[in-house]
Amino acid sequence: MILLALHREGDRRFRIVELQDDGSRAYIEGDALYTHITGSGDNLLTYVEIMRRALATAPQVLLLGTAGGALATELSRRGTEVTAVDDMAWAFIAARRWFQLPDQVECVHADALAYLGTTTRRWSGIAVDVFRGVEIPDHFMTLEFGAVLLRALEPGGVIAWNVADGPASWTVAWVARAMKQIGLVPQLIQVADDEWSNTVVVCRSPR
Repeated sequence: MILLALHREGDRRFRIVELQDDGSRAYIEGDALYTHITGSGDNLLTYVEIMRRALATAPQVLLLGTAGGALATELSRRGTEVTAVDDMAWAFIAARRWFQLPDQVECVHADALAYLGTTTRRWSGIAVDVFRGVEIPDHFMTLEFGAVLLRALEPGGVIAWNVADGPASWTVAWVARAMKQIGLVPQLIQVADDEWSNTVVVCRSPR
């Protein structure tokens, strides 16, 4: 394994590594694997592929949380207009330098909740992939966040929210309940990537 970059931001520690046996690259915070791509930039994580499929028919997608940008890359390569928001500017530098994030992806350095609270734009798809390690920060686990998500979603649009836990977990139950409270019907899709377990909560708004 080759260490390509090491970055610290406050108490957070990030590594970019390249695997010598196949040339794939990974974006890791602590022990949490956020991004894994082939040498040609193709995604290798199942949860990212599940989110891509859920958002495949959306012509414009807002991505909250970027990491190495694998989801943004997969969507952009298929013609989707992608706006990526992250509170860490270094994530965009890493995604472009080591993970082949396309130039046409719009990158916004901002806290996701603050950005949604001020923007008047709307998207046909929204991906929520915000973490500190494997935990969703507290300010996203609020009814306020659910309300601003809905406001930014076009009628008939789709939300795909990644949770780093199984479908029976408290966190998944909270996200599903929050989506119901804003009038959406959640579908839970369980994902297993080696030792990692995720649930993607997918919701569509009425037209």
